[in-house]
Amino acid sequence: MSSSRRKPQSVSILLFIFALLAFVLLRYLRHPAPPQFTCGVHCGTERWRIKTIFDNDAKRINFTPRHASISELVGLRAPAVLSDERFDAEKQVYSVEAVLLGWKQEISAHGDHDFHLVLADPNDLSHTMIAEVPSGECQGACSSPQAQRFAEVRQVLTAQLAEPQAHFRRFTPAWVVRVEGVGFFDIFHGQIGVAENCMELHPLLKVEFVRQLSPAFLLPHRIEPPADHRCGRLDQAGRLADEE
Repeated sequence: MSSSRRKPQSVSILLFIFALLAFVLLRYLRHPAPPQFTCGVHCGTERWRIKTIFDNDAKRINFTPRHASISELVGLRAPAVLSDERFDAEKQVYSVEAVLLGWKQEISAHGDHDFHLVLADPNDLSHTMIAEVPSGECQGACSSPQAQRFAEVRQVLTAQLAEPQAHFRRFTPAWVVRVEGVGFFDIFHGQIGVAENCMELHPLLKVEFVRQLSPAFLLPHRIEPPADHRCGRLDQAGRLADEE
């Protein structure tokens, strides 16, 4: 084969290599590697970095609280597919006044050690949502820029309510609380208090006990998952990214 024929082939190969390198670089710039875990033990999997504010999109969160009702938040449309990237509603801290119906700690065999709170809209107790507080013993949570706030919220809760147990404890009478937390869309797996769209305040960044309700205040007899839900499903890529 003559050198004149080999030259176009060499140029084509070089162009292909440059194009491949450009594609890889662009992909990295769009989806940079997540920060490395530096402390703690493995606690959770699905969208765990987002739950603990230890993800690449954390810098896009607006930490100035926006006032909202639980009915408003559970009425938001959930993304059809959940990934390891934040959606618009997950880039905002919300301030909510709610009735705290009960809580537990996720310390079962597959629990992630979060404090799991069930909140209800004071104007419509049938509208409930979950708020969670990560444990500082967990990967992501202990490295998060908000780690101190997680610890403070857990301290406020345990000072008022004592330590939560693995089983769900209902409060009778219940409490009116004012909370602040980052919006988060979870997947549906029959959680106690889950919203119809699986919207949560996760993580919770602040809690204030406003007042305790009268024992005569009528509370829901049962707290059950909705018969029909509008929650998103987990993207397999998102699951794998969190498991790395």
